Amino acid sequence: MVSEREAFLKKTKQEVKKAFGKRDLIVMQAVRSIDDMDQAKNLLYMRVLEWFKLSFPEAQVQNEETLCKVAAVFGRKENLEYSTLAEICGEVKAAELIESVEHSFGAELSEGDAEGIRQLAGAAVNLFASRSVMEKFVTTTAKEAFPNLCHLLDPLLAARLVTMSGGLERMAKMPGSTIQLLGAEKALFKHLHRGSKPPKHGILFQCTLVRGAKDEHRGQIARTLASKLALAARADFYTGNFIAEKLKKDLDKRISELK
Repeated sequence: MVSEREAFLKKTKQEVKKAFGKRDLIVMQAVRSIDDMDQAKNLLYMRVLEWFKLSFPEAQVQNEETLCKVAAVFGRKENLEYSTLAEICGEVKAAELIESVEHSFGAELSEGDAEGIRQLAGAAVNLFASRSVMEKFVTTTAKEAFPNLCHLLDPLLAARLVTMSGGLERMAKMPGSTIQLLGAEKALFKHLHRGSKPPKHGILFQCTLVRGAKDEHRGQIARTLASKLALAARADFYTGNFIAEKLKKDLDKRISELK
């Protein structure tokens, strides 16, 4: 009796270990980590922007990461230096910012204040870098975990679709109509309860095939794409066979017919 119990527990542990080791679960955790980092970096960026613009309200740069890098290196407008600034945001923008310093009506912050800004901006810059690394990890791991889906979609979008589905197994059991509307739950609820127009697509709108199509074709293309994704998910989960090339060929043919 003891030996049977031990054998049962051993088998159970092996099954649990196997379940926890599924690659799609790793991808899902990474995708959710990216979402968490996006929220954190947006909060940090807004705080850096407000703080740095106390010193230099005229600062206008290309994007969030560039401004954080400028703030992390200099901290205040009085410390701006052309050569280093040009390496961060380009020669034209650097010259523009240096010229703006002469006419700035921002506060003259102390070096201690500038150090505080540097520390906060440095944390934001590190978060931007970490997000980039995590994005590359998701791309690589998604291609390993579900190659058929990643052949039809951008790996990041495929990973997000699997995450929204609750895992590759659950997605493999979904019909194409459900996959088509993943991410459009609020619009679908509004349609069912208030009689508004039904949604044509959810997160699949991020796919260039859907986003770049004419309005009258988007619903049909999203439906066709979703049906192929359902087949791809089943192949990835149940058989491991690579059938995406045929699915892609059929998808392209159908889109050509629509156009």
